[in-house]
Amino acid sequence: MTGSVDRDPLRTLLLETVIAAHQPLSLSELETAADSGGFDSTMVRKRLQGLCESGILAALRGQRYGRTRDLDLIIGRVDAHVDGYGFVLPDDGSTDLYLSPRQMRRVLHDDRVLARVRRIDGQGRREGVIVDLLGCSTSTILGYFQSDGAGGFVTPQDERIAQEIHVKAGDQGGARNGQLVVAELTGHPFSGRHVVARITEIVGAQSGPGLVTEIAIRKHQLPWQWPDAVAEELAQIAAQGAEAAGQAHADLSDLPFVTIDGSDARDFDDAVFAQREKGGYRLFVAIADVSHFVKPGSVLDRCAVERGNSAYFPDRVIPMLPEVLSTDLCSLRPHKRRLAVVCEMVLDDRGGVISWRFTESVICSKLRLTYAAVGAYIDNAGSASSAGWPVVVRQSLDTLIEIYQLLAVARKCHGGVNFEFPQARIEYADDGTIEALSVEARNEATRLIEECMLVANVCAARTLNEHLSEAIYRIHEAPALEDVTDLRRILSGFGLKLRGGSAPTAADFAGVVSQAQAKTRAQVTDTLQVLMLRAMKQARYAAQPQPHFALGFAHYTHFTSPIRRYPDLMVHRLLKVVIGLSTGPTGCEKPGTCAEVADHCSVTDRRAEEATREVLGLLKAQFMRRYIGEEFDGLISGVTAFGVFVQLPQFLVDGLVHISELGDDYFHFDPERLQLTGERSGQRIALGDPLRVQVAGVRPDLGQIDFQPVGRQAGGRGLRAGRKSRKSAASVQDNDRPKPGTRGAGAGKRRAKKRQGAR
Repeated sequence: MTGSVDRDPLRTLLLETVIAAHQPLSLSELETAADSGGFDSTMVRKRLQGLCESGILAALRGQRYGRTRDLDLIIGRVDAHVDGYGFVLPDDGSTDLYLSPRQMRRVLHDDRVLARVRRIDGQGRREGVIVDLLGCSTSTILGYFQSDGAGGFVTPQDERIAQEIHVKAGDQGGARNGQLVVAELTGHPFSGRHVVARITEIVGAQSGPGLVTEIAIRKHQLPWQWPDAVAEELAQIAAQGAEAAGQAHADLSDLPFVTIDGSDARDFDDAVFAQREKGGYRLFVAIADVSHFVKPGSVLDRCAVERGNSAYFPDRVIPMLPEVLSTDLCSLRPHKRRLAVVCEMVLDDRGGVISWRFTESVICSKLRLTYAAVGAYIDNAGSASSAGWPVVVRQSLDTLIEIYQLLAVARKCHGGVNFEFPQARIEYADDGTIEALSVEARNEATRLIEECMLVANVCAARTLNEHLSEAIYRIHEAPALEDVTDLRRILSGFGLKLRGGSAPTAADFAGVVSQAQAKTRAQVTDTLQVLMLRAMKQARYAAQPQPHFALGFAHYTHFTSPIRRYPDLMVHRLLKVVIGLSTGPTGCEKPGTCAEVADHCSVTDRRAEEATREVLGLLKAQFMRRYIGEEFDGLISGVTAFGVFVQLPQFLVDGLVHISELGDDYFHFDPERLQLTGERSGQRIALGDPLRVQVAGVRPDLGQIDFQPVGRQAGGRGLRAGRKSRKSAASVQDNDRPKPGTRGAGAGKRRAKKRQGAR
């Protein structure tokens, strides 16, 4: 019998020692055991790190190590609830672990922890205890300061943090009672002592215009301040000038480029121009040449990658780049010579791309047009407002309209799906208070620019894929079978059918949208689109090309918005190297760097989206205070065990009708179809049902709106809302324009029974 050779005897020795002990062992105990085999301390630490990273061992406090399986340990993130309890959301995707209020006093929301299952109840639900703190979620807390004569304490603005934050004498930072402050933690509750902090910033009073945004910026830890070194770099760039071009820059300033953006846009990333040619078209998409000014490794570059993207709030923008660049030197302002990277495409008479090339160019936008003006031009086949536009601009627009229509048809044939939602728009008075809440619908001009950006992004992605083993791509994976199955159950309640078997394509989803538009009201179609969106995965950045499911592209990237997205800036640098326009560094020379940037920017993208969505929700609640007691016709947009959410179409706000307000009946919640059925009446309440409501109350600090039903009860066909999701139309479709917006989309099922009944 031939014996086998242990390829890693130290690893085996450490594992056997821990298993034999039946309890966690200290580092010194493991070093002693390894010393007998001739292994030194450095080797022991390296093997232990590998065993912990693989999940076989768990590193505990006091430099102790135990086998994860023996300890029944779970690694995950804490999800706190405002009522004091919480959950551990396991990294491995297994069932949540309930944490009692006593356990929650030892941790903060979003901490990473090592937990152990304490007991399992008769229904298989797990309750746990915290074994160790693996990572703190935050180093700062936002809250309201109150002096106690010596020091004071901070009451967290985030109600999921139940602990009071103690401030020692001398650490108040000049804060006065009631002021909103930022406190830097100097002690964590896991140690068994009070949470201690020192005040590092005074944000302001408890109320006032702009405070909601200020809170969100700090709560989501969005970088918003520029280091002093940025001013020096900006001065050097300003001295260089906005049009300081090298010999490689082609002069395209005579071409009638125009920008088409929202009426309140200040940073102009892109300009377009098109002309007819024999047998087809020539389309030019000019994108601001940010990479000419922001060099890898510079202070500006480090700030840009930290931010990852610009964050667009209703009342302000947190730009990825300082305004000197984003709204001036890099921005394609009208009648200003500006540097651009131009994607020049030759299209056939069906909108197919025959060839393309990228060039460094100098352009001069001839007009700054808006979606509204161009939309009117398209709808009216030329409108009075266009009378002052140069003839060459109108000729280019006519050609762009033809190209847009061809591109849209071609993409639909190739299998893309468009989810279109109206957007809520906050309008402010001069004093900074909310004046109105309106609804903005997309128009043909928005779609025209989107199609132009999409085709340029595809050309960029194909170029990168042909020449580089690693780059930056935007990918969107196909939905999971479980989510598709759930969605089909929902759609069947509306007489809609999702084709494609276990692997439906984007074209199959587009077919459902068409069915819904033909069979249901516009508001119901919007709700159904939200449900389809939730069934899909989130789009993300990656270093390797993969298909983009929703758009129907084999390869896709973000090239067209380098002023506001760092991945686009990286793509510009990589393209310049590929096409021989640059020999300088890209920031991706080291293998794996593109993957790191892609992962980081996926996180910052979601961070900004969550922050802006939260602000919009809070501002909607503020706005609805003026309507308390008034009645509106709404549409049920979400169904839960504790009631239904109703959307008011004229404002795009969602409010809760608690289950106790639905009538003198006992309503059963169907978690499969997400509908409520009255035990005595048999009344069924489902998504899409109309319901007249009265605004009963508002919690602006939480973004909550409470409704009461008026008149007849809700009732209709059943429909499941699907899992609660933070996805937005932009995160899945990547339509590139308009700049990021959000809207609420109802509510779905909770992750565990203990969460039901909590808002």
